[in-house]
Amino acid sequence: MTTPSPDAPPDPGASAAEPGWLTEGPEGDRPMSFFEHLAELRTRLIRATLGVAAAFVVAWVFRMELQAIIHAPLFDAWQALVAEGKLSGPPKLQTLGVLDAFLTQVRIAVTAALFLAGPVVFYQFWMFVAPGLYPSEKRLVIPFVATSAVMFALGAAFCYEMVLPFATQWFLEYPLEEADTSGVLVVPQYTFPDYTTYTTKLLLGFGVMFEMPLAVFFLAKVGLVTHRTLLRFWKVAVLIIFVVSAFLTPPDPITLMFMALPMTALFFLSVGIAYVVSKGQAQSAEPSTALAPGGAPGSRAREPKDPGAGGA
Repeated sequence: MTTPSPDAPPDPGASAAEPGWLTEGPEGDRPMSFFEHLAELRTRLIRATLGVAAAFVVAWVFRMELQAIIHAPLFDAWQALVAEGKLSGPPKLQTLGVLDAFLTQVRIAVTAALFLAGPVVFYQFWMFVAPGLYPSEKRLVIPFVATSAVMFALGAAFCYEMVLPFATQWFLEYPLEEADTSGVLVVPQYTFPDYTTYTTKLLLGFGVMFEMPLAVFFLAKVGLVTHRTLLRFWKVAVLIIFVVSAFLTPPDPITLMFMALPMTALFFLSVGIAYVVSKGQAQSAEPSTALAPGGAPGSRAREPKDPGAGGA
């Protein structure tokens, strides 16, 4: 008995209910060489970059409105300290270089473009990994892309509403708490690039952080991790969380804790998500524990083939 090649066309006698000879599973897909994978990666990166570039044009048109949004936490914190008599006058941001204002507005527009083009970027990522997935996993493309974009924006919104106001006021007020004996006053005088870097790093960092539960859901769905694996290495995970938070936030312990603590909470939420996914997969696999003729323990369940499909 000869086994048909995976690259052979489908048999005319195959059932019409079959989804297709290349959508049956990873082993039904055409093998790709290393250089073909690189070419596919290049294509996806180019398309994602074009999406970000198009979003950048839109963000640049509204750069002044975006700049006002970025400056709002500083203005509110400054006004609160003015009401307490600790500061006076309106807040001001300095530019110390010729190109500072222009390059900082470019940074604001690029940050906004990453959020606007989030669905395009996540879709290109999914299409890069989709050829190695089973049909049931490939159907997650729309929920994955939509949820990824929503969680990315939700992380930034959480940072903007909960973290930035508190952190900005704390940093403004900190040098005003106590005066040294020399008589020299330490007055907050931020620069435009420094303040913008501080805010955009936090917004992007929290956006990436909120992708953790979705990433764990995907990895648990394809069987790469389980809740037991996550619990076994929770100490290592918490250490990695603090290291990553140190890279994604300004170099100070306050903002590091603002990111690391919610990220740790999201990690343990991800453990619960992995538990639910693993439990659901175990329950769905129970009816298929009996071996089909010629089957092997632990083999993945397949849809029955039409008797006419296959070679003798």
